[in-house]
Amino acid sequence: MSELGLLVPSRSRPGNAGRLWESMRRTSTASTTLLVGLDADDPRREEYPAGPGYVIQDGLRYVTAWVNYLALMTLGTFGAVGTVGDDNTCSTDGWDTAILKALERQPFAFANDLYPSREPGSLSCHIFMRAEVVKMLGYMGPPEISHMYVDVAWYAWCLACGHEFLRDVLIPHHHYTTGAPHDETYARSYAQTAANLAAWHAYSRRQGPGGLNDDIRKLGGEPFTPEHLARFNRDLNIPERWPY
Repeated sequence: MSELGLLVPSRSRPGNAGRLWESMRRTSTASTTLLVGLDADDPRREEYPAGPGYVIQDGLRYVTAWVNYLALMTLGTFGAVGTVGDDNTCSTDGWDTAILKALERQPFAFANDLYPSREPGSLSCHIFMRAEVVKMLGYMGPPEISHMYVDVAWYAWCLACGHEFLRDVLIPHHHYTTGAPHDETYARSYAQTAANLAAWHAYSRRQGPGGLNDDIRKLGGEPFTPEHLARFNRDLNIPERWPY
């Protein structure tokens, strides 16, 4: 069993995948596997570099569907799983060993992505979790949230169930808002904002099976009260609808 599976969807970004892979080769000290999910119709699929493992699949398209597919496909293979964007890199030597040690203490962990407009630790735009979380929930992210706001759900799980933020473990996010080129992948993701915002509110407020508090109870965490959830949304500047 590999200790950590890093599950990363990518589309038409072979250079990003290669950069992530090379950063992992330089800095990983644990038994960590990079598994990249590629759309079957990706026109640049053949350009992806050797080194990572690849899964080619049709019809998944967006981050949550991809990580759920990869996490369930590999259940029993990894002791822990995580996901970052293909526009992240791993900068800190032993980052994966530090993540795995944190997951011995808490069910969730995330590192410092150095995103400049957000207080470090105030949102988990990437996530690492014990594999047993996927087994208990049946997914790695709420399936109804395709891309945008899945990180909000992860952060809610972190706060309710326990997590560690590793401030000194750097996994920089090279996002277009920090100077990287804008591309079709970013445009497709941004186009999901309105639908995913509505999906977050539906998931987080649903009482009973399939809702945020149902997932939290399965994980042994402390459910959100309506007041706590309202404060959580305010703190993250989450509007009721998009555009606001």
